[in-house]
Amino acid sequence: MSQPLSTDDTNLGMVLPLRIDMDLAEYMRILTPEFSTAIPIAETELCTKAGGAAVLLSTATNDHGHLYRFEGCDPVTGDLIFTPTAEVSIGDDAYQRTLVFIEQEKQIYMGLSTLNYRYQNRYHLSPPSMVYVRKTRANKRVTIEGDILLRRLDGRTVLARLNDFSPSGASFYTDESFASGEALLAEIEVLDCGVCETVVTTVRQENLPGGRPYRHLIGIKMQLTADQRKKAEQLYLCKKAEFMKKIVDSSRSRNS
Repeated sequence: MSQPLSTDDTNLGMVLPLRIDMDLAEYMRILTPEFSTAIPIAETELCTKAGGAAVLLSTATNDHGHLYRFEGCDPVTGDLIFTPTAEVSIGDDAYQRTLVFIEQEKQIYMGLSTLNYRYQNRYHLSPPSMVYVRKTRANKRVTIEGDILLRRLDGRTVLARLNDFSPSGASFYTDESFASGEALLAEIEVLDCGVCETVVTTVRQENLPGGRPYRHLIGIKMQLTADQRKKAEQLYLCKKAEFMKKIVDSSRSRNS
């Protein structure tokens, strides 16, 4: 069975928020502000080249998304063709209405589609009349509660307060000053999620007006081994699930 996005370490899996029992319309409504205005698919370059990662979400609210390879468009019908990267646990009936995400050459496309048929494990979906497009970017950071313990090269340790976090970088509040490019050993503790230890490099320092809540906001870039990245992704997804639940609960309370 293919993995849900909550444990997916592909770029699409890390960028897309967790579904958390939302129907397709609600999930799409939350994502739409991150994309440009919808444009006709014929005005994009999506069908000019084959290849790219894809995620398909069915009407089943417990479907967190399955990973596919986008094989290109049928030259006669214009159908979008996908091949699953692992066994699909969703029946074809659930794909009668499908939210499609395709990442291709630093662009992410989003659109609603319908499964026309499946043949030799290739899924043929109708081309969306309109698609939303945005540039691929690194994992969106989430605001976070937690501590970061920093060990400097001179042996001193600094306990700071995390501000935000992603598997590639983070920022923290502190009264200590840090030079740009300073290498540190960091132990990052994310409340209710766990701990990750890695080497980090400072990339920026922002001096806060009035020294509140601290004197400085420091941005860092993480240098991760494969195991450390896996742990960082687990912390990120743990916190992102909590973040998305707050957004969904807020959206539902406004619409109730």
